[in-house]
Amino acid sequence: MGVFITGLGGGIYLIANLGPGARDGLMTGLQRVTGFPIAWVRSTIEITVLTIGWWLGGIIGLGTIFFAVGIGPCLAISLTIFSSKKK
Repeated sequence: MGVFITGLGGGIYLIANLGPGARDGLMTGLQRVTGFPIAWVRSTIEITVLTIGWWLGGIIGLGTIFFAVGIGPCLAISLTIFSSKKK
């Protein structure tokens, strides 16, 4: 539930043009350059960061994995919902 709510929040502030954070800016830039789906780009970023954290000795739990895999699709759904409402 928390991943979905985080995705909704991300979609709201991206659609509102409030300025993306570091990962969101990277995500939107990579999506624009590559043309890959936003869900895939965001999940790839999160999995990459998770892997680097693990290599540096961080602990990875099920919640961490679920977030890394789930935030991309949740954010994509949120962007679809809120961009259709904006028109």
